[in-house]
Amino acid sequence: MIDIHSHIIFDIDDGASGIEESVALCSQAYENGCTAIVATPHFNKYESVEDFLILRDIRIGEIQQELEIEKIDVKIYGGCELYLNKKVFTAGDLDGLTINNSRYMLCEFPLGPYDFDSSIYMLDELCSRGYEPILAHPERYYQFHDHPEIIDDILDLGCHLQVNIDSLIGNLGRSAQRMSSDLVESGYAQFIASDAHDPRHRNLELREKFSRLPEGIDKNMVYKCVVENPEKVISNSDL
Repeated sequence: MIDIHSHIIFDIDDGASGIEESVALCSQAYENGCTAIVATPHFNKYESVEDFLILRDIRIGEIQQELEIEKIDVKIYGGCELYLNKKVFTAGDLDGLTINNSRYMLCEFPLGPYDFDSSIYMLDELCSRGYEPILAHPERYYQFHDHPEIIDDILDLGCHLQVNIDSLIGNLGRSAQRMSSDLVESGYAQFIASDAHDPRHRNLELREKFSRLPEGIDKNMVYKCVVENPEKVISNSDL
């Protein structure tokens, strides 16, 4: 299993608060059958891409070193969770923000009100640069529940969707569970990930969480979302 959305890097965003929590999250992942994690700290400072990448990579190196000492066999790949705003139109080289230097880039919209058209324009801008955006947790954007047609517009651009495991098991409410389940069952969502932030509440206890999936979700589809498709992203292969 490969988790393509996590906040395991310490002291960089609202995720792990120290290296101990980073290691604890990786230990949880390892014990639950996860062999690789993409570290995707929040990113919104388009004017400071280089500074962000330097800090991210230093932190990954420090965590990976601790994992080797503790004999926790989990590989960490670099990425980010790109917050889409109008600055994306003025940004320069964003290659380092992709997942493992591939063409795939995890992106997020504001959780509050936002303009659909501008969001589509921003995704289209990334696509025009040769990236393939993966939209994080569409089920958490409440406006999608009222306007599900926006999902079709996003997919038509060539983008992909990632739902949170906590949404699928009902931890984020019935509406999020219903939408995330529909997206997985229909094949619209190509990834299921943890969006883990800490070892206690938003954690990587994946075995227990996947045991609570709704009955209608096909196991073969889940396998594609947590193994096959993440492997293709890491290797920069076609989905």
